Amino acid sequence: MIMKWLNFKRIASAVAVAALMSGHMAAATTDCDTIAPASTQEITAYHLRLAKRVERWSRLIPETFTLQYAGGIGMFSAGIGWDYGSSDQWETHLLLGFTPKRYNYQTYWTLTLREYYNPWKINIGQHFSLKPLSVNLSINSILHKDFWMSEPDRYPHGYYGFSSRMRFQLGVGQRFTFNIPEYRRFLSSSISFYYEVSTCDLYLRQKFLNKSIPLKDIFTIGVGMLYKI
Repeated sequence: MIMKWLNFKRIASAVAVAALMSGHMAAATTDCDTIAPASTQEITAYHLRLAKRVERWSRLIPETFTLQYAGGIGMFSAGIGWDYGSSDQWETHLLLGFTPKRYNYQTYWTLTLREYYNPWKINIGQHFSLKPLSVNLSINSILHKDFWMSEPDRYPHGYYGFSSRMRFQLGVGQRFTFNIPEYRRFLSSSISFYYEVSTCDLYLRQKFLNKSIPLKDIFTIGVGMLYKI
């Protein structure tokens, strides 16, 4: 959050300088007796409006890049993310997943929207940290015509009772982070490695309807890396 604020202050300062310079240049190229330069108060109000606009747009810039293996959202997944909150405890990630063609299955692409909550962070030495609990809720969709949001007409009404295209997932895991010293930073401020254990609404439904299903069969494990700019 400190680095974000410093970057925003630099942008705001640049906008302020540009506003001041444009005001002085406009005054220099007009008749001083007929048109007076803008007052400092007017320039400051204009600068604040521009600064707020820059701040709003800057929030759309991704801060994290993710690469994940397995985890129920594709064999490989990659995406972008944003963090926020008083201590960056909240994160939103958008990932595109890929499952290659295998056996009788086709190649599938998936799209996942994931929300993280990381309530605690433990610093280990000067450059390492651990997040002992990371909870996430995801909405995952398979981008293929063989999967549907509502039952096709070829099935009796209520035959399935759920969507085959969209899944809701709940996962928990941990994250280990290496915070790169500022004098060594080039493209990244930190690199994290994580794992998570997750399940989805369909697996929970099957377990509820069939108690004989082993508990291990309704969970998936994913591992990944987070690259933060």
